[in-house]
Amino acid sequence: MISKKKQTKTEAIANRLRDEILEGSFQDGRLPSKLDMIGHFGVSHRTIDAVLKRLREEGLIRGVRGTGIFIKEQPKDVSNLTHRLVLMFLPRYSIYEHEPYESLRDEALRCGLLPVNLMMPGSGNPLNLQEQATVTQVLRAPIRGVLYSGRSYWREPFLDNWKNIRSVALAIFDSEKDPPGSSVLLDFRSGGYKTARHFIESGCKRLLILCGYLAPDVPKTKEYWRKHVTTLFMEGVRKATAEAGIQPPDIHFVRKDPEKSIFSEEEFKALADQYDGILSTIDRLAYESVGYAGKLGLRVPEDLMVSGCLDTIWSRGFEHQITTLGQNPSEMSRAAFRLLETGGRRQVLIEPDLIIRKSSQR
Repeated sequence: MISKKKQTKTEAIANRLRDEILEGSFQDGRLPSKLDMIGHFGVSHRTIDAVLKRLREEGLIRGVRGTGIFIKEQPKDVSNLTHRLVLMFLPRYSIYEHEPYESLRDEALRCGLLPVNLMMPGSGNPLNLQEQATVTQVLRAPIRGVLYSGRSYWREPFLDNWKNIRSVALAIFDSEKDPPGSSVLLDFRSGGYKTARHFIESGCKRLLILCGYLAPDVPKTKEYWRKHVTTLFMEGVRKATAEAGIQPPDIHFVRKDPEKSIFSEEEFKALADQYDGILSTIDRLAYESVGYAGKLGLRVPEDLMVSGCLDTIWSRGFEHQITTLGQNPSEMSRAAFRLLETGGRRQVLIEPDLIIRKSSQR
């Protein structure tokens, strides 16, 4: 599913002029006069002023009073390098999702672009002053665009001051606001529905959705929760249970305690006594649930089916092989680079694959 958001006139004209500058369309090294551009594009003085301000801030043009608007001269090798550069802000490691870095890098190179990966800024790893200065210089250059992890973007909305930069949020975007550019998101409703259908068809009749700890700073607003992975996943599971005519799923959030595990054996036993299928929104929770089940003498999947989400190291790299959702990284990467080319603000939903492994194979 694709939803479109119309570009502003300023964005559309700036994007067009930027492309023409980088392609060398202005052979004499100067742009048309402001009056000519106003007449050509059919817009106001204010709009053209905003366009020219944007291009000046990007280092593409300079104005000479009484003479005209000139394209800023840059060494050709540097210019060629920067307009092919794609800045990628992805976590070095995340327990929540396995970032599709390899597929993104391969797709960038296939498109003739240069991917540069930096640590995603956030509350736990803010950029230091030197990093901030470097990133600012890069964002001022005529680069192709920015790809970034959309999880918890509200904690560090680093692109809010660079809305003219073509950007794509990846996998998840649960901020109250809309992305500053486009987004390629996983369809968690579809993922929840697929997982629940698999459980129900395998004989499960009482499902629990197991969710991670919520930090105190997480927004509790209706708009935030509308976009949250848990909400979307739960909507898909509820659709499947309604179709099957069984009781809707319950939901349980685990605690965070550095001195203890996510729950005690007694707490897990109480859950296991009530449910025959646990659908986790984090792979780690699914993996630990299998371990708890073993301590209680429960067989997985015969007595209790378990699944995770997002195909991380927890689902495939250890002793217990966990059924989970795959991100379709190749499709996500192709869609992300298409959106960088077209610009504007669009949303593409990628349907996740259900990867069935030992934890739910009855």
